[in-house]
Amino acid sequence: MKSLKLSASILFILAFAFQANARPAKKVLKYLKGLGNGTYLFGQVGTWVHNENPDIDDESNWVKKVYDHTGKMPRYGCITYDFDDNPFTDEEWNNAARKMWDKGMILGIYSWYANPAGGKWNDPLDIDPIFADSDNPTKTNFYKQMDRMAANLQWLEDHKIPVVYTPFVESDDKNKWHAKEGAEQAIKLYQLVHDYFTKTKKLKNIIWAYHTTQRQGALIDYYPGDAYVDVIGKSAYGTGLVFTEYDWAVEKKKNHNKIIWWAELGIRGEKDPPRECLDVLDKLENAFPELAGFVFWSDAGFYNVTGNLNGAELMNSPKIVTLK
Repeated sequence: MKSLKLSASILFILAFAFQANARPAKKVLKYLKGLGNGTYLFGQVGTWVHNENPDIDDESNWVKKVYDHTGKMPRYGCITYDFDDNPFTDEEWNNAARKMWDKGMILGIYSWYANPAGGKWNDPLDIDPIFADSDNPTKTNFYKQMDRMAANLQWLEDHKIPVVYTPFVESDDKNKWHAKEGAEQAIKLYQLVHDYFTKTKKLKNIIWAYHTTQRQGALIDYYPGDAYVDVIGKSAYGTGLVFTEYDWAVEKKKNHNKIIWWAELGIRGEKDPPRECLDVLDKLENAFPELAGFVFWSDAGFYNVTGNLNGAELMNSPKIVTLK
């Protein structure tokens, strides 16, 4: 009887420790699920796969550029761990991510996995070897990258930092190696990373995000499944501000408890005249009110508030959530 009581006590302690460890991610997830319908998250991609420094105090970082332009910080910021060009160390990426969290931002991370067959990021490849039972160079290369990313996410978890994590940016973009062989293989890749990180690596700090290009139907075609996704996102570039699968996404939100948003937003093309940033709020209010918010793209100011009109006014709207 004494040993049974001891075992029960140990189980209670372990359960409590698990819940405490998972709480930051659950808290952020609950917060994100409460957005939309008049309260919209303002997000900004800080770095893509070029050489913008992930440190949000660096002049090249787009979070810094937005702050310098408007006097306001985004509530959500996203950086890319780039294993292809590999311009920074894991320590630099992790410390930059921690700084964002410590500032009060919700943290997003993209992975930019290098082509596991050894070619360029946009070279075609045979993806099947990644899923083979036996070892092979392609599988070894990809698992090495997954192990590296998992170690970074574990470091963040050890520091109690939850992450909105997107393993494959724009899952349907056939310019990228991960989409070269179509939806079935892209879905299998996403599911592999999810299961490897959650089941094998036992990571608990991840909010799983998925998004596609603005191509009509892409969200449905490339969807990994309800068991694999917390956040469903769509890209929208140019003057249209589109979300063609909005009704489908709203069904996922209401009946499957998913978060939906613009995962990448670029509000005009390079040759278009500067645009009114408040158009974004107008579009949300009148066409897509269930979206939790939006994440402006980086690369160039014409995508975001730094190169358009009334960016500060958008960020100061009582309906737009920025960093206080």
